[in-house]
Amino acid sequence: MSFRPTFWPTLITLPMLAVLLALGVWQLQRMEWKASLIEELTLRGSGPVIALPLDARIPAADLLYRPVTVTGRYMHEAEMHLLNRVRGSVPGMNLVTPLLRSDGGPTILVDRGWVPLDWTGTPTGGGEEVVVTGVVRTPPEPGFFVPDNRPENNDWYFLDPVGMARSAGILPFPDYYIYATAEAPAQRPAGDEAAPREEQPPYPLANEWRVDLPNDHMSYAVTWFMLAGALLAVYVVYHASWRRRRG
Repeated sequence: MSFRPTFWPTLITLPMLAVLLALGVWQLQRMEWKASLIEELTLRGSGPVIALPLDARIPAADLLYRPVTVTGRYMHEAEMHLLNRVRGSVPGMNLVTPLLRSDGGPTILVDRGWVPLDWTGTPTGGGEEVVVTGVVRTPPEPGFFVPDNRPENNDWYFLDPVGMARSAGILPFPDYYIYATAEAPAQRPAGDEAAPREEQPPYPLANEWRVDLPNDHMSYAVTWFMLAGALLAVYVVYHASWRRRRG
């Protein structure tokens, strides 16, 4: 028995089928692009640690995910709390603090790591020079359900360099920040006989760096191809039943 498609079901089905197949192919292309991106970022992150460039005009894309080191003094009086951060199932927040660079470069935001919710804050006295090691990152766009920042309460739900600079009362930060994985006091000059340094406090807990970009495009592609197959099956079954009714 020959298959004879009817006009209107075919006119509706073919464009829909083409769209579903195109979406599946697009997701396969996205999968290859994301795999290449993850590989590139992983290679960047495993490269040698470099000194953070002085020139703030260097595009963030050229520095993104590169391991860097920078020396300076934290503005503890402008310490900001990035809320809703969990470490080992324990709720807390990340400390975000401006760093006044010792090399004269622009002040930069540093995500220093995690502290518990009852953190009382870093003492503002002292302000010794520290060496910060981390990776360069750019603030992600806040999701639809992320609350608005409340600078007046020092409640920050997403990184906002412009708003944070305004809150700290300093010039705008570069469009990237340092995701710190380690920090240590700067070395004293030779012959400095000052008293030994006090033991470092347990907080903040340093960030643990990894490339965390998901690559779920294969499952999306399979979904679109399955929908295309289901549409084609409905089309064939419809015509089979239609011919039986006509017969």
